[in-house]
Amino acid sequence: MARGIFAIATVVLLSTTYAPAQELIKVCAEDIRAACGNVAAGGGAIRSCLNSHLADLTRECQVVLIGAATVASQCRADIASKCANVQPGEGRIEGCLLAHHTQLSPGCLDVMARTVGSGQ
Repeated sequence: MARGIFAIATVVLLSTTYAPAQELIKVCAEDIRAACGNVAAGGGAIRSCLNSHLADLTRECQVVLIGAATVASQCRADIASKCANVQPGEGRIEGCLLAHHTQLSPGCLDVMARTVGSGQ
């Protein structure tokens, strides 16, 4: 069950434009490098590798992936409508959402309040 949740979270995370890049890199870089460092990027190969090795990731990394996937899922429409022209990476999507906090949907605002900046 937990493996399935992690797989879904990773797929959501890697298939969206939102990811708290600094937190992901800080917490998961070593895990991802150890599990999938020899996998060439492109065609979903890294996503597939991570899905195959989710149980091997540290708990910290799993928590960051789930937090990012939760935000991405709850904020997908807000990202599309308010941050469509924002280039992903380096926290720009997160910054855009925070800049539009008064205009976010209730679900997005709630999940942002619970996860962004809290280490999840």
